[in-house]
Amino acid sequence: MQSSRREFLKLTAAAAGTAALGGCAHFRRYSQDEDRPNIIMMIADDLGWKDLSCYGNPDINTRNIDKLAENGVKFTNAFVVSSSCSPSRASLITGQYPHTNGVTALTHIHPLKSLRPFYQTLPAILKEAGYNTAITGWDHVSPYLPIAWYGYQERLTDLGLKMREWDIDDTRRVNNFLQRNKDNRFYLEMIFLNNHRLEQGQFYYDKEFPVDPRKVSVPEYWALPDWYEIREDIAKFYSQTLKMDQLIGEVMAELERLGIAENTLVVFMSDNGAPFPGNKQTLYDRGTGTPIIMRWPKGIKAGMTIEALANSIDIMPSLLDALGIDIPKDIQGRSYWPLVTGARSGEYQGAVFTEMTTHVGYLPGRAARTTEWKYIRNYSNIALGLDQLQQAEWANRLCELPNQPWKRPRVHEELYHLKSDPNEQNNLAEDPGHKADLERMRTLLDEHMRRTHDPYLGHQFTNDYKPVDK
Repeated sequence: MQSSRREFLKLTAAAAGTAALGGCAHFRRYSQDEDRPNIIMMIADDLGWKDLSCYGNPDINTRNIDKLAENGVKFTNAFVVSSSCSPSRASLITGQYPHTNGVTALTHIHPLKSLRPFYQTLPAILKEAGYNTAITGWDHVSPYLPIAWYGYQERLTDLGLKMREWDIDDTRRVNNFLQRNKDNRFYLEMIFLNNHRLEQGQFYYDKEFPVDPRKVSVPEYWALPDWYEIREDIAKFYSQTLKMDQLIGEVMAELERLGIAENTLVVFMSDNGAPFPGNKQTLYDRGTGTPIIMRWPKGIKAGMTIEALANSIDIMPSLLDALGIDIPKDIQGRSYWPLVTGARSGEYQGAVFTEMTTHVGYLPGRAARTTEWKYIRNYSNIALGLDQLQQAEWANRLCELPNQPWKRPRVHEELYHLKSDPNEQNNLAEDPGHKADLERMRTLLDEHMRRTHDPYLGHQFTNDYKPVDK
C-alpha cells in the first residue's frame, strides 16, 4: 500500500499545473440549444433497488423521488455493472465495464485504480457540446485528481480528506449553479452520501426525519432475519433516505422556480445495493439491482414503467442518443432511448452482466443474468466478509446462520432460478437436473467475457480463504 501511495503522489504532483482548469468555467461560451435538455444525474450511494416507496417499499414515503417516477419513466429490472462504488460510477460515465476502463476497486483505498487521466467520459463529451459540467458530492471515480481531467468544469463541494466531508448537506451551491446556468445547457452530477455508513460502520438519524424501528420491517428481498438490531439500523438508513429525498425535492423546486424544469432531463439511480450483509459487494440482485428513474417533461411521456433488462453502462449511450450526439465506438453499453420514447417495446437485451474484482479486499467474480436465471462464477473462495460491519456483534452473530455464509469460503459456481427463487437462496449449480441450464449460462458468460476482452476469462478458481475474525 505504501508503494501505491508513493506512485499516486507522483501522479497528483504532475497534475498541479492543470488543477486550476476546473475553476475557469466562466470564460467559456455555453450552448443555449433549446432542442437539447439540461441533464442532472442524481446518484444515491448504497441504496437498494426496492428501498423506495415508488418501488413498493411500504415503510417509507420518498415523495419527491416518487414524483420523478410519476412524471417520467421507471425501470424495474435495472442493474449496475458492479456492486462497489468506484467501479459502478466509472462505468456510468464511461459506458464501459470495469475490466475495460480499469477502475476495478475503491479508488480512495486503491488510488492506482483511479480512472486514467483524460479518459473519454460523458461530462467530457457534453463539455465539447457546449454544456457547463459540474459535480457535487463524493467524487469516487478519482477523488484526489483534478476534475478537469474527466470533463468537469466546476466542483460544488469543498475538498476534504475524509469521505463524509464531501456530503451534500444542503442545496445552496447546487441552486446557485442552476441560477447561473438557467440560460445555458448544463450537466450536473449530484452524488448523495446519505445511505453510506460512517467510517466506523454506523448510521445516524437525521434530526428532521426520526424513524421508529418498531414500525419498520426487514425488507424480504434483503434475505436477512427480523432482528431488532437490524431494524434499528434500517430506521437510521431510512432516516437518511428521507433526508436525501428532501434535498432532491429542493432541487426540483428550484428548477420549477427558474422555469427550466420542462427541459431538464433528471436521472436518478443508485451505485449499488444497501450496505447490509449479503447485499452490497455481492453479485446477487440485492447487490447489483438499482432504481433508475428518468424525468424530462419535454421529451419523456409521464408514468411509464419499463420492465426490460437494463444496465448502468446503458445510461451514457442513452443520454447521448437523446441529445443527438454520436455514440463513441468503444462504448460497451447500448442505448435504451427507443424504449424511453416508446419507439420500441418489450425485451431489449437478453442478458445483463455484472462483475467484481476488488472492493476493499480481493473478491473476484463475474455474473450473467437473464429474466429467468442468474449464474455467478467466483474466481476465489475468499469470503465476502462484512465490509464496514465486521465489528458489529449482530452481524458476526448473523453469520452463524446456515443461509448467511459471509464469513465462510465461497463456492466456484452458483446458479439460481429467479422465477421460483428471487432471493437467490437455493444454489442449483450441482443439481443434475439443471446441468443444461448451467452449461447455457456458462456459455453466455464466456461469450460476454470473450467479446469484452475480460482478463479473467479462463482463470482458475483459487483457494485464498482465511478465517475472518470478528
